[in-house]
Amino acid sequence: MFIRKQSFILLFTVCAFLTAGPANAAAPRIIGPDMKIVDNNIIVSISIDNFKDFEKSIKAGIKKKIIFTAELLRAWTLWPDEFIVSKKFEKVIKYDNLRDQYLASSYDGITRVQKKFKNYDEMKDWILNPNTFNLTNTKGLESSNYYIRVIVESKSIDQIPLIGILKNFIPAVEMSLAKESDHFRVGDNK
Repeated sequence: MFIRKQSFILLFTVCAFLTAGPANAAAPRIIGPDMKIVDNNIIVSISIDNFKDFEKSIKAGIKKKIIFTAELLRAWTLWPDEFIVSKKFEKVIKYDNLRDQYLASSYDGITRVQKKFKNYDEMKDWILNPNTFNLTNTKGLESSNYYIRVIVESKSIDQIPLIGILKNFIPAVEMSLAKESDHFRVGDNK
């Protein structure tokens, strides 16, 4: 019994060592959020960089959904920060290997845009590079310090069907990144 237990521990350690990825691999990161106020509207721009395994998983036939969420929060000194408003939009990508093209769509809660791409780099630029949108109008906001939190999640929509309990071990969200902007002042000029 003792030898079996030791063998299992050794086998588990070897498998964990062999499946571990390189420690110096560049992880995906959010660029931005860049924010500017134009005509009393808070305009936000975000993008993703270093999304390495993106092409391989899409070409394998896995449909991907990338969800961008931007939240406006009011900064407080002694209290938890106050949630004001958020905006979410989704981008979905699927590779059609019969036609050798990428099918992509974008949905911001109001408008759905669908595109087809032959070139991977063009599709990647459309999906991951500057996504600019109007978060909210500043006229209804109180004079205070605010900041923007951006959350980017990647999910696989088409997963291999698994039996029973094995489905619970596959994560629903494959990648989740978050980043906050610098604080900015809305209202009086102090």
